Amino acid sequence: MVFSALTALYAQPTYNSSLPVPETYFPALKGILASAVSQSPRMVARNAENAVAEGNRIVMRAGLLPSFGGYANYMPYDRQVRSDLPEATNVNRLNYNFSITQPLFHWGALQNNNRIGQLQLRMTEGLTAEGYRLLVQEIRGQYLGLVLKKNFLARAQLSLKIAQDNFAVSQTKFEKKVISEADMFMPTVNRDQAQLAIDRATEDYANIKSVFAKLCGVPVLEDSAIPDEIPDVSELNPAFEPMLASYTSQQEPDSYALKNLGDQIEVEKLNYKNISTRLYPKLNLLLGTSQDQQSYSTNIANKYQVTDYFVGLQLNWTIFDGFAQKGSAAASLARRRQLEQSFKDTAANLPETARSQYKQVGYSRRSMEIANRILVSSTGALRDKKADAGRGLASETDVNTTRLSYEDTRINAYTARSDYLMKSAEFLSTLQQDPALANLPK
Repeated sequence: MVFSALTALYAQPTYNSSLPVPETYFPALKGILASAVSQSPRMVARNAENAVAEGNRIVMRAGLLPSFGGYANYMPYDRQVRSDLPEATNVNRLNYNFSITQPLFHWGALQNNNRIGQLQLRMTEGLTAEGYRLLVQEIRGQYLGLVLKKNFLARAQLSLKIAQDNFAVSQTKFEKKVISEADMFMPTVNRDQAQLAIDRATEDYANIKSVFAKLCGVPVLEDSAIPDEIPDVSELNPAFEPMLASYTSQQEPDSYALKNLGDQIEVEKLNYKNISTRLYPKLNLLLGTSQDQQSYSTNIANKYQVTDYFVGLQLNWTIFDGFAQKGSAAASLARRRQLEQSFKDTAANLPETARSQYKQVGYSRRSMEIANRILVSSTGALRDKKADAGRGLASETDVNTTRLSYEDTRINAYTARSDYLMKSAEFLSTLQQDPALANLPK
């Protein structure tokens, strides 16, 4: 019954390709997010928790069902020694007692326990859904981080090549006595710094690939599977404001965390009801059979077998429990008040969080648009500088300097696009409109 309660309680959006989330532009990421539901180590652990909760639900329901049990003894050698007989006698003996017990009236405690088991299962499944919602954001961030790290590495490789070329030119001039040994200092330092930068970038890139693979439960991605760029995403500009208005107008905003708190409050109400009836008498129906054999005469052979069939009522009553009921009731009420305050605070904070995230999406989009404009300008500058070099109006050093500036501008633009995608996805996730939530089992 894993995830079964989610179908009725947690509405899941269908995937919408018009929303500015990373998987809209990276289809491979969409597949990774879908497989993470079952392959990510975190989700494997959460799914195990669901299985445990389902087992506990079955245990809680068992109190409503009849129970059957008893005992049987067969003793082929039963040595009887009696004072009224001259000598001991060896006999065989069979006795048993089997009964069926069906709870009849426990003041609603058994029905409450069954309901508690269902709520606890739903809470566990809600926590799993919430865990996946947060995991999705982390996977997206690391995937975009992979793209950026790949570009950082490419930029470091270009910088190293330029530094090595400059060093080679300076080395040739030094060997020809055109420059002094002191003039070799900066080319050498620049080359060493560039080598250090590429070593660090290579390590960072390898490390984030390994972390990403472990997070998603997939093999380490090959370089060819990691995109080279983050495309311009400015063409997607959905109407977030009506979505925000709809969300903030709800008396109880849609949220896994809020639903979980509501279920916890309901559990505490049921616990309190059960505590209130703990000292009340409990009535069961009893049905069974038993057998024994007895001998009441001086003749040991004069034995008879007694078989009973019985049906009736069984009353269990705990009259005094050392004030345990009073203490349990006080603790339950305190937990309930605490949960109700948490529910109230969470319900008040969620709209404010959504409003703040909406503003951050707007700021991020403006930043992205500025970065895109700078990238267009830098692209034109590099093109013009290459044209000047072709006409002999600029040196190769000038072109390399402009190329490095262009690479920095391109990475800045990719970073701004990544930030906009992540801010948009975070906003949609808070509103429970994240298309990735459709990956949860129906």
